[in-house]
Amino acid sequence: MLARPAGRLKELLTFLDRGLAYWLPILLLLIAALARVVVPDELDRLSHLAFDLYQREAPRDASDLPVRIVDVDDHSLKQVGQWPWPRGIIAQMLDRLREAGAAVVVFDVLFPEPDRTSPQLLLPLLSSNGVSEEAAGQLLSKVRDPDEVLAQALAKVPSVLGFALTEKGGTNNLINKAGFSFAAAAGADPLIRTDHFPEVVADLPVLQKAAAGEGAVNPHLDGDSVLRRVPLVYRLGKDRPVPSLAAEALRLAAGAHSYIAKGAGANGEASYGVNTGLNAVKIGPFVVPTDGAGMVWLHYSRTDPSLYISATDILSGNFDPEKIKDNIVLIGASAKGLQDLHPTPLAPDTPGTEIHAQLIEQVLQGSYLDRPDWAPGAEAFFTLVIGLVLVVAIPRTSASLSGAVGLVAVIAAVAASWYAFTGARLLFDPVYPITVLGIVYVGTTLLSHRQTERRQREIRQAFSRYMSPHMVAELAKHPEKLKLGGEIKLITIMFCDIRGFTTLSEGLTAQELGHLINDFLTPMTEIITGHQGTIDKYIGDCIMAFWNAPLDDPDHAKNAVAAAHDMRKRLVELNKEWAAAGRRQIHIGIGINTGECCVGNFGSQQRFDYSLLGDPVNLSSRLEGLTKQYGVDLVIGEDTAELLGEDPNLIELDLVAVKGKSRAVRIYTILSHPVETAQFNARHAALLEAYRQRDWHGALGMLEDATLRAEPGMAAVYDVFRERITQLQADSLPEDWDGVYVAHEK
Repeated sequence: MLARPAGRLKELLTFLDRGLAYWLPILLLLIAALARVVVPDELDRLSHLAFDLYQREAPRDASDLPVRIVDVDDHSLKQVGQWPWPRGIIAQMLDRLREAGAAVVVFDVLFPEPDRTSPQLLLPLLSSNGVSEEAAGQLLSKVRDPDEVLAQALAKVPSVLGFALTEKGGTNNLINKAGFSFAAAAGADPLIRTDHFPEVVADLPVLQKAAAGEGAVNPHLDGDSVLRRVPLVYRLGKDRPVPSLAAEALRLAAGAHSYIAKGAGANGEASYGVNTGLNAVKIGPFVVPTDGAGMVWLHYSRTDPSLYISATDILSGNFDPEKIKDNIVLIGASAKGLQDLHPTPLAPDTPGTEIHAQLIEQVLQGSYLDRPDWAPGAEAFFTLVIGLVLVVAIPRTSASLSGAVGLVAVIAAVAASWYAFTGARLLFDPVYPITVLGIVYVGTTLLSHRQTERRQREIRQAFSRYMSPHMVAELAKHPEKLKLGGEIKLITIMFCDIRGFTTLSEGLTAQELGHLINDFLTPMTEIITGHQGTIDKYIGDCIMAFWNAPLDDPDHAKNAVAAAHDMRKRLVELNKEWAAAGRRQIHIGIGINTGECCVGNFGSQQRFDYSLLGDPVNLSSRLEGLTKQYGVDLVIGEDTAELLGEDPNLIELDLVAVKGKSRAVRIYTILSHPVETAQFNARHAALLEAYRQRDWHGALGMLEDATLRAEPGMAAVYDVFRERITQLQADSLPEDWDGVYVAHEK
């Protein structure tokens, strides 16, 4: 009962192994495609390699746009002093910008604490230095509060202050400046994927009230710390939307009072049945496409020095007002000591203020990079389809053709991605498909190579069943030997045949007969090849084998006889097993002869076999036929016997002229279980001598000798001699009769 499941398991494992070059790459493709959709963030690092390269090769064309940066650079710090500057100086700079006609002034700096020169901070300082509290109060009453000064300046021009969202250490004292309305599918939360923080570090309330807008300055860094996207919307607490600094600058510039955030499933916005978050944010006349987290992919332009004006030039009035008039002016710092520098695809140290400015420029230009929600699915589909083509093509085609298919796929992926970027500003990742296809190509190629090696091994094993494994190995090393022709060599040949096979087959079905033949030939073949023999062919129930070719074997005769001896013993074991199973037993005859033969590849140009030709082959077949007449299972020719040396178990049987031959040969056998070998050999030699001297009485007497009768393997031989002597006694023999027996049967 256990054999059948075990066999099926083996068949299943064989099937899986044979299909390994197909199903393993397909499984890899499915996993890669699923990963592209399920865990896109983990694979985005691959796509960023291509997107960054595209930006460096084709940056955004920054035409003359109404955006300027007032830069607190190293020169400004040297001229004015350390940062933060007194609020009065900030107010002065703000007044200069208002007078120059700035449309909106945006602060990429925070004012969360009172100015260090404010009266409430100076009062304790004066008191600690010996000034009475009354005198200090009178003195400070004449000093204007710098925060109030800045607040008044903020109120006179459309201005935007910044705030920082934080996980802890902040407050919730942020004053709303603009409202949000949402368009989304019923029950969907459009803010589900936006960056969210529980607390905020905001400016002083007096400054917040004076400013027209407030926006978050938090950067969004990818896993490699490169800034590629900027959020337009954040979430404060659980569900309070707050705008970014750039979004507020655009709102004030457009004269809008609120934002409209469009989510998946909203009117005109696709959702594909999934809440993917935000799709776009409407700011006055500007509809800005975003990803699901409310972020905008930045299409960077190269840094334009004319975009910057030093803060000291604004304070000193040493600037062209036309560069400020009707511009959105951002105030920020590029000084390295203030640490507001971020790596971008174009530069390792871009000031944070410029990043806000770049986003504002994009919106004003209407130039957006877009990575559609369906892009990962499209990339996965492309990879899956081309991958399947490779999986099918590689094992079935040449290496050059499959390589060409892979190369075309890589070129197509890069070309399509580049065209989408330059032509439609769409972001499609070529690195993910190329990486996966590369892995699939290499993996499939290696697996196909492994399968090819396995098939070659199977072919060698299959050929090893027909010829010596040494021959297979020799041809593998020297395929030039696979040509018609042969060479003359001294060869030992064996024929092994089942006795009474025709009668045996009459009582068996074709299937039973097939099983019997296979069960017999398999162990016999293993023994022959195990003794350095080469299987020439199977002729029904007969095995033809030879030794000393294709590789030289100095002991070819001994190896052939040793193989025959082991075949006899193995057959005894097989018969016991078959008898226990209720199967029929069989008997064999083996003929072995040695002689010079022509051995090599014989046949036609279309098909040929490695075989041998020569009279010794025919004699070997005749010797196998004599086993039936003499009742033994092994007959050896005299040329083979001479090569065996002194073997006490080697017994001469007769002097025979086989059918079709005029020359008589001595034939021998090997005793299976000899008794008292020396004495037996002497008695047997005396019997043959009496027989050949026509001493019929003496020969018949010796046939009754107890020593000879003790060897059961020779009983049939002695019966043959007894019957032959009886016949010869009645015949009239010629005077020159030399004891040669002429065989009339094969």
